[in-house]
Formats: sequence, structure tokens, C-alpha cells
Amino acid sequence: MTEPEPGIAVVELARGKVNAIDTQMYGEIATVFEALSDNQDIRAVVLTGRGRIFCAGNDLGSFRVMDSIGGEIEMRAARRAIFGVLDCALPVIAAVNGPCLGSGFGLTSVCDLVVASERATFGLPEMGVGVLGGGRFTARMLPQQAMRRLFFTAEAVEAETLRRWGAPIEVVPHEECLTTAMTRARSIASKSRYALTLAKKSLNGCEDLDLKRGYELEQTFTLRLSEHPDSKSAVEARIAEMAGGKKA
Repeated sequence: MTEPEPGIAVVELARGKVNAIDTQMYGEIATVFEALSDNQDIRAVVLTGRGRIFCAGNDLGSFRVMDSIGGEIEMRAARRAIFGVLDCALPVIAAVNGPCLGSGFGLTSVCDLVVASERATFGLPEMGVGVLGGGRFTARMLPQQAMRRLFFTAEAVEAETLRRWGAPIEVVPHEECLTTAMTRARSIASKSRYALTLAKKSLNGCEDLDLKRGYELEQTFTLRLSEHPDSKSAVEARIAEMAGGKKA
């Protein structure tokens, strides 16, 4: 992890040539994102992959020796890592710089924003290697039939195809992937950290609720934020900005 600019952390997936994840790496991902939640100096996080590949998914070596006991340990580690990104107190932006497969797709699906290189590909290879998983996370980004095509065929598709199928991703020229993600992070990091953490809790909390209960939950967070000095400062700044515009 690095902090290239004030308020912004960049987390790189870095393991071997293809950034395949093993049990230890899952643990490291979870630990990093849990620590970022507590880091009062950070307000936005960018997740990317080192080299040409974002993440090739699970290390296939672990599947060769997997049994019910060892498999449960690894599955628990995978859940902890993915939920660690989902539950990170701060907004997380995926900068998908290349192939994004399996568990890598899972990590991407729980990020708050996704910027993808035009060279990126997305896929769920699980059925091709004799395992399951990934469908539920992918359905967070895609309609059911698009997700099922990826799942049953185990064939990857280009970023632009994924976007055309309905995935809310921003596809950019390859050389602009990280810089675009940093631009989005900069915009987010200009906001109050307290407001960002409340917003993240609010959005995560109401995502699976119906309209009425979700909006009621959001309103409780609005009340909590309105009592904070950062809220009052933001209101006053906006009023002053509007008044200045009228004078002009």
C-alpha cells in the first residue's frame, strides 16, 4: 500500500506474474482494508493490480489439494477479504488494468466505483476449473442472464462488452486507467471523512432493503451528519458559493 497524495491510498494486488490469490494473500487484503477503515488520514482508496494483470483469481494450486477442511479455511479467508473491501469505511475505486477473473472479479464487484482499461477482460472461470462461486457478487454488477453467461461458459469478455451488458463501469484508454481512478479518488477525498464514512455505512446498509425501509435508514444517517461541524461548514460554503454566483 502507498499514499501517493494526501487523503488517498493505493492498494496493489501483487503476487507472482498474474496476481493469483492464495489464503495468505486473502488475509493480507482483509488486514489492509480493515486498517484503512481506521486510518484517519485516508478518505479514498484505489485498488489495482501490479503489472499487466489486475487479478487472475484464486491460485489454482490450492484447488489441486483442496478438501472439505482446508477448503473451508480458504473460503472463509476469501469471504473475509471480499467483505473487508465491501465493508471498508471509505469509498474504494477499482482501477482494473488488465484481466480480472474469479475472485478478482469478486473484489471489483464490491468496490464503490470501477474504472477499467480498454484492455481489461472480465470472467468467471470457476466452472472451467471444477469449482463454483462468484455468481452472487457478479450479479451486483450485471443482470442475471449476463452473469449466467459468464458463469456457465467460463469465457471472459472485454470491458466494453461488460459495460454494454449493463455493468456500471467507466472504460478508458489503457494508459489513463490509474490516472482516471486517481481523479475520481481526488474528488472523493476532497469531502469530509466523517461524511464519507457515514455515507458508506448508509449506502451499504440500505442496499438490500426495500424502498421505504432503505430511505428511512438513509434519513437516520442524514440526521447524524447534520449535527456534525463538517455538515454546517459544507452548507455555509454552498450558500456562499450560490450567493457569489448571483452577484456575478
